Amino acid sequence: MHINAMEEHVFHYGLRVGKEYRAGDALLEMVRMQLQNILDIAVLTENGKEISPDGFSLLLDRATTHEIRACGAHDMLETHDGSSIYEPRIDFIRKQIESLLSVVELESVGQPVPIDGFRLRDLSNWLTFGYFDSGEILEYAASRCNCDCVFCYNKGAPSSLALRRIKETAEEELSEIKTRLRYLSPDAGKGLFPNPPLSYDFMAHPYFREILYSLKEKTSQPLRISTNGKNLTPEVIDELANLGSIYLYFSLNTSSPERRRKLMRDNDPSVAISAPALLREKGIPYAAVIVPWPEGSIDEMCRDLSRTVAYVDSCGAHLVEVNLPGYSSEFSQKDLFDLDEVWQACVATIRDLREEIGCPIVAMPTMYEENLCEEHKNLPRIIGIVRNSPAARSDLRRGDVIVGINNVRIKSRPQARDMLFMLQSSNQRTARFAINRLGHEINLTMNLEDFEYPYTKEFDRHLGVVFMGTGLRLSYVEKLREIIDESGAKDILFLSSTLVKPTFEQCLRESHLFSSSNFELTIEVPRNGYFGGNIFMGDLLVVQDFIDHIKHYLERQSPPDLVVIPSSPFSRGSWRRDLMGRVYLDIERETGVPVKLLECNTIYD
Repeated sequence: MHINAMEEHVFHYGLRVGKEYRAGDALLEMVRMQLQNILDIAVLTENGKEISPDGFSLLLDRATTHEIRACGAHDMLETHDGSSIYEPRIDFIRKQIESLLSVVELESVGQPVPIDGFRLRDLSNWLTFGYFDSGEILEYAASRCNCDCVFCYNKGAPSSLALRRIKETAEEELSEIKTRLRYLSPDAGKGLFPNPPLSYDFMAHPYFREILYSLKEKTSQPLRISTNGKNLTPEVIDELANLGSIYLYFSLNTSSPERRRKLMRDNDPSVAISAPALLREKGIPYAAVIVPWPEGSIDEMCRDLSRTVAYVDSCGAHLVEVNLPGYSSEFSQKDLFDLDEVWQACVATIRDLREEIGCPIVAMPTMYEENLCEEHKNLPRIIGIVRNSPAARSDLRRGDVIVGINNVRIKSRPQARDMLFMLQSSNQRTARFAINRLGHEINLTMNLEDFEYPYTKEFDRHLGVVFMGTGLRLSYVEKLREIIDESGAKDILFLSSTLVKPTFEQCLRESHLFSSSNFELTIEVPRNGYFGGNIFMGDLLVVQDFIDHIKHYLERQSPPDLVVIPSSPFSRGSWRRDLMGRVYLDIERETGVPVKLLECNTIYD
C-alpha cells in the first residue's frame, strides 16, 4: 500500500474552556492575557530597538497600571502537545480563544454552541522554510517501541516535557504523514511545521513499509533510520537493500542474548544479533549504538562492551557509537550508580578498544572523554577512520593531527571538519594533507574517489575521518566579544555547561580578543534541576534552570550588567523555546537582568 490518497489530515487542537485565570475583573484579565500571549511570540520595537513592556493601562483609566504577567510565568506552560516548541502560533491561537471564551459564549442561530477545540484551515499558510528532509517524517513515525529497555530515557521524561505527544492511533499518524508528505519539498527545504520528534523505533510502526516506499517516491534523499533491530529479519533487510540509500542507527546494545533479554526485554534476541552480518552482506551501512548499563557489575558491563564492539567490527560496522548512561530524577529518585566511576570505566575500555578495533568508536557525549583525557582541547586529532574510506586508503592514521588541507593551515577541529565536508561535497579528485604524527609533520595525498563499503558518499561527511566530536568554533568567542561591546556591559555573567566550560575557557585564554579587556567575565554552570538525577548536559537545561541560577547568583553578588547564554538549549525549531516550550525571554523577565543569546550549534553529537 502506497500513501497517495488525496484527503487531508485535520490538524485539530483542544481548548481548556472555562479555565479560571485569576480572580477579579474578568474583562481586565482577558486584555492582560491577550497581551501576555502576544509577548510570547513577538518582541516589540521602537525606532528599531527592542522594548520590554511590563505593564499596561486601559484608555478608560490611564492612571492605573496593570502588570502584564501578574499570573506568573508558569500559567503559560500548560500545553496540549509539542506545538509550543516548533509552531507556538498554534498555542497562541489556543490561548487567545480561551481568553475570549472566559468572557463570552459563541452561538449559532441564537443558541450557545459548545466549543472544545479548533482546527487549522488552509495548511499552505503553515508552510515553514528551513532544513526539511525525509528525516522529519521518520522521526514523527518513531512513536512506538517493541522493546522495553531498562535504561530507556523516555521513561525518565518529565510529564511537562513539550516533546511528549498525545497518544494517537497508527491510522491517525499515517493520515498525518500522508498530508505532511504532500507538502514536503526537501529540495526547497519546505514543509509543514515540524512535530516534536520521538526517539522510539521507526520500524516498530505498523505502517513503516508504506512510509518508506512513499518517502522513496517523494524524494531521492538518503534515509537515516533508527531501530533496535527487533524487526531486522532477513526479509526486512532484503527490502531495505532494494530501496537503496539507507543508513541504520542500530541500537544493538549487546551481542549477548541473555543480556539483551535482561536489559532490553527482547524475547527473541537472535533476530537483532544476527542482523549485522546480514546488513554487511546486503551492503547496508550502519552505526552500532551501545548503551553500556552497569547491570551486574562495572567489570561485567565493560567486558560485554568489549565483546559487542568486537562483534560488530567483525560484521563491518561503519561506526560504533557508545552512549554513556544517565537518568533523570523521574527515572529514579535514588542513585543507581556513580556516574564518574561508570563513565570513566567506559572511556578507558573504549580507548583500549581503539588500539585493537578497526571500526571507529565514539563515546557520547564526546566532550567528557576530551575533558578527562586530553590536556589541549579542540584539536583536529583523528580518533578513528572509517574502513575502506578515502582517509583509510591515504595512510591517515588514528592519532594523527591534521594541520593543513590543500595548503590551508588548520587551527581547530571545527575548521578541519568544515574543510573535509567541503572536499567531500566537491568534484575534486585528490586533496593534499599535512599531518602531525608523533611530533613530525608529514605530507600525503588523498584520492577522494577511492572507497567502498562501509564508506558511502551519501552518508559520510568527512571522507572517513572521525574526530572526538564537533569541537568548539572559535567564531563563538568573536561573537561573544561583539555582544559585550555592543551592550557596553562591564560585568558579564556567562552561563556554560560542565562539558563545554573547559574548552571555552581555553579558547578565551588563546584569543587575542580577550587578552586585555576593560570588563569582568564570570563563567558559571547552572544545575540541571528540571531533569535532575545525574543529568548535566547544557543542551538539556531549561528556562527555569537559568532563572534559578541567576536568582541564586543575585543573592551572593551584585547584579551583572549582562547575562550571556549559549543558544543551543533553545535551538529546537526557530522560536527560541526550551524543552518545555517556554521562551528564553522569560529569563530576563523574571530576573530583571538583561539576557542575550550567543548563537551556537549543539555540541552533543
